[in-house]
Amino acid sequence: LPHDHIILSCKMSGVQDLIAVYRDLAARCDWPLHLGLTEAGMGVKGIVASTAALSVLLEEGIGDTIRISLTPEPGGDRTLEVQVAQEILQSMGLRAFTPNVVSCPGCGRTSSTYFQELARDIQAFLREQMPIWRRRYPGVENLSVAVMGCVVNGPGESKHADIGISLPGTGEVPVAPVYEDGEKTVTLKGERIAEEFQAIVLAYIERRFGQGDTAGEQKM
Repeated sequence: LPHDHIILSCKMSGVQDLIAVYRDLAARCDWPLHLGLTEAGMGVKGIVASTAALSVLLEEGIGDTIRISLTPEPGGDRTLEVQVAQEILQSMGLRAFTPNVVSCPGCGRTSSTYFQELARDIQAFLREQMPIWRRRYPGVENLSVAVMGCVVNGPGESKHADIGISLPGTGEVPVAPVYEDGEKTVTLKGERIAEEFQAIVLAYIERRFGQGDTAGEQKM
């Protein structure tokens, strides 16, 4: 077969074995290599094992295509495998598929799940819109959005993101400053912070990445 018709893949289920074999292959040949941890397992275990193996090799410049092989939940589909593969490549800075949402883990200063719900909803909304936005707003996949839960780390992380919000924590004034390109642009308050922040994100995307009409976009 011609060289450009060949791609090599090794069937390994151990993280260290996979790394060792592909390092050896990369040193011995110049054929494209397809990376994937076979029989990685279910859920968190499979995701962590696959990420640990592939990240080491990708950081060393080894690998041309990747796959994630997870045992699905009963009745589940294979979409999680695609999402994990995309997140690995995006986290490694090799590809961008969807805007990156930065959010804090929560601590004693966060008195409710509000910021967690907002981070979840914003992330889901951005991913759902990407089939439309990829055509309408070229480059939007490189956007970074911060959703933070208090004023300690919130303003700093929000300023480093393209657009971010710092929600009030325990004992803090119930207001939420919003930052765009490192500058505070507005302070939100009241019962509609989530809806207002989503509208601000949409307006920012429209202004920075395109000329389209956001009126028909799906709502969270």
